[in-house]
Amino acid sequence: MPMPTRRVFVAGVLMLMALPLIAACSPGQSDEEIEAAWAASAHADAESRSFTLWNDSDPPEIPERCAKCHSTHGYRDFLGVDGATPGQVDMPAPVGSTIECEACHNEAAGPKDSAVMPSGVELIGLRPSANCMECHQGRAWGGSVTEAAGSGDSDKVDSELSLPNIHNNPAGPTQYGAEALGGYEYSGKSYRGRYDHVVEFDSCTACHDAHSLKVKVETCSACHLGVRTNLDLAKIRTGNVDYDGDGDIAEGIAGEIETMQARLLLAMQVYAAQTEGAAPLEYEGGFVDDQGESYSTWTPRLLRSAYNYRYSTIDPGGYAHHGEYLIQLLFDSLEGIGGVTAGLTRPGG
Repeated sequence: MPMPTRRVFVAGVLMLMALPLIAACSPGQSDEEIEAAWAASAHADAESRSFTLWNDSDPPEIPERCAKCHSTHGYRDFLGVDGATPGQVDMPAPVGSTIECEACHNEAAGPKDSAVMPSGVELIGLRPSANCMECHQGRAWGGSVTEAAGSGDSDKVDSELSLPNIHNNPAGPTQYGAEALGGYEYSGKSYRGRYDHVVEFDSCTACHDAHSLKVKVETCSACHLGVRTNLDLAKIRTGNVDYDGDGDIAEGIAGEIETMQARLLLAMQVYAAQTEGAAPLEYEGGFVDDQGESYSTWTPRLLRSAYNYRYSTIDPGGYAHHGEYLIQLLFDSLEGIGGVTAGLTRPGG
């Protein structure tokens, strides 16, 4: 097999340099196929806000708190490559990079086997998912909500309250459920731990192409009949429990989650309307009031439910990563905000 390569620009010319460690995650793919898959992925989108947000800052650099996941330089810094301190980003990263080959193909990333979640829990035995989970973990956890909400009156509006910023796709914590503590877990309730798919498809790169990032839909169809496209993935379910109580046990688990989300949002809106001092609540990719401004009239009770609602929506593949954990969070949030749960079924812990 020819040795894998990485992209290097010298005097404006694209050169290919030998880079070991790539072949292991792309068996059967040629160098050209690997390059093309990466170039078409979100990791290579040089125009994306994920990589250009800091271009006009003074100085134009990516701060330490962002550099780990928004630049090749930052992630290599985090790994401790080239003498940096492992496990932290020591300095701002220069703008101008995306997530390139050398971010994950180096002597530190290759053997990496664990990742620390926002909760502080270190997940181990992750290979080959460890590098993926360093960035696909969000930036908040259930304890962030407990800390933000404090111990005051659960139904009193407090202008000092703000919703913890999950920031991005928390796929890693979602897959590990109660082991990673990504969602706000209500006291006295039990929650499911890691979602174990079949052994052959039990890691990030078993289900997603490591370079294009696309789901390997063709492998799903071996067990999930009728799955041919990405749209078909949302139709998958592995049991016949009608969690959302709509009488449809043929819809995918994604449909069960969507109904639960809709019921929770409605219950939060009713709660806000009935709570003194609280503005009307809407969700438009984030919570806003009736003036379109960022929502600011939180009560601790509303904050808890809102966090779980957002947590369940911000990972587009959450239904596959751990649908039943998300349903547990949504059910308990609906109950916690005073919504009606009659007819619904909560997955066991």
